[in-house]
Amino acid sequence: MNKFLLQLQKNCISGIILLLPLVVFFMILEKVWGFFRKYGDKVSHILHLDKVLGPIGSDILGGLFLILLIYFSGYLMQFSFLKRFTEWIDDKLMVFLPGYEKNKKLAEEKLAHKVEKPKTDLPILLKQGDYWQPAHLIEENEDGNAVVFVPTAPAKDQGQIYVVNIASIKKLPDTTLGNLDASIKSLGKGILDFK
Repeated sequence: MNKFLLQLQKNCISGIILLLPLVVFFMILEKVWGFFRKYGDKVSHILHLDKVLGPIGSDILGGLFLILLIYFSGYLMQFSFLKRFTEWIDDKLMVFLPGYEKNKKLAEEKLAHKVEKPKTDLPILLKQGDYWQPAHLIEENEDGNAVVFVPTAPAKDQGQIYVVNIASIKKLPDTTLGNLDASIKSLGKGILDFK
């Protein structure tokens, strides 16, 4: 009986961990879509599109407003202040939403395949003499050079920038930046498990 109850408890906890990020995502999506649909409904009524297209007119205009907002948000990301602000929000979401970092990484990978943009800011180990140091790969070129950022522990956003040969870096494809930054904050704890 105890074994059954433990298995039941384990399955329930696993189910909550699986479903919680999905429920939060769909709740946010429903709120965002409702917000844009409401304004699409008002504009549709002003332009008399509701008489031509019916209720679908508000959906079309709401979707158009959402696409325009996404486009202009992407344009605004060129400004460093907004980029730092969104990175700060990302850090907070990783703490409060379980599974956020994993889902974000999967979405970025899918978008990277569609856009075919080279990946940047990846976790790596940088060879310096006889030892390896955790770092971020910022960019690399065809000449075999790379720009790396080596954080100064325990601060993840302070450190040194180096231009090095690609042969002196080891990429960590199974490690996320969040895990690397958490390890740097804890003075290297967990780095030996990175792959």
